[in-house]
Parts: sequence; C-alpha cells; structure tokens
Amino acid sequence: MSKDHDDEPIFVRSNWGTSRYVYNPNNPIGVALIIGSLLFAAGGMYYLFSSSSWSEGEFRDAVHTAVRDLESERHTFSSWTGGYDRLIRDALEESGEGPSTGGMVYVDDANDPYDEDADPSVDRFEVTAKDVDAAFCLSVSPPEPESALENITVSLSITVEEGRC
Repeated sequence: MSKDHDDEPIFVRSNWGTSRYVYNPNNPIGVALIIGSLLFAAGGMYYLFSSSSWSEGEFRDAVHTAVRDLESERHTFSSWTGGYDRLIRDALEESGEGPSTGGMVYVDDANDPYDEDADPSVDRFEVTAKDVDAAFCLSVSPPEPESALENITVSLSITVEEGRC
C-alpha cells in the first residue's frame, strides 16, 4: 500500500528534542514553504548587502557630474517647482553615479542670515550623503529667486569646495 503525501500534515513536531513545530518535508505544501523561506531569506540578505551606500569616490564623481549638468543648461523656476536644493538633489540622483538602491543624499541650505560678510550674490548649499564622511559646499549664483510667481529662467554658475560650508 502506497502512502499518499497529501495525508501528511503541513507542520510536524521537531525530531530534535524540542516541542517546536516545523515544516513537514513529506507534504508538498511543507516543501513549498521550506523553499519559499529559503528564497525569502536569500532575497533579504541580497537586499541588505547590495550596494546601498555611497563610496567617497562615487559621491565626489556624482557631485561634479551634477554640477556640470546643472551648468550646461538653463533652468526655469516658478512658485511650484521647488528651489535650488531640490534641483541639486535631483541632479545628484540623475548623475548615474553611486548606488543603484538607497544612498540617501542631503542638500542643506548653508546660508547664514546673521553673517554680515556673506556674499549676497551667492546661495550656498552643503551636500552630504548617508554613510560617507565627505561633504561638499556648493556656491550657486545667481541667488534663488525670492518669489517666482511667473516663470523665471536662469543659467547657473556653481563652484564646488570640498568640506563643509
């Protein structure tokens, strides 16, 4: 008389001396759950250890590529398009450098309203990335339009300094 595998339970008590229940490899659903668990664990490990953070070289290349791209074309601003910080962040993400997933980039306004010696013809932004010690200070001119109710088109000039602003 042959044993039908469909009559086997999906979970059985462990034979390792514990009272835990484990997947039953004698049941087709138990086998599917075993294989699915292994594939899920392998996918999770791949996701965790895939290139999800910047290296300093990748970050430096991305900043310089983004600056070149921003200076190469004119940009139109209005009240709904966002400011220079958003423009810089988008250019960094579109640079083609860096990690394929994750890789958080931060673009912070570095203008000090209390600095009397600050150049009013330049907006400064500090660019950093998660898990990277490098920072870049971008000086952008002309300054960002205060309120752009209608479309304003500008050509940007950007200088890059390594280090914090």
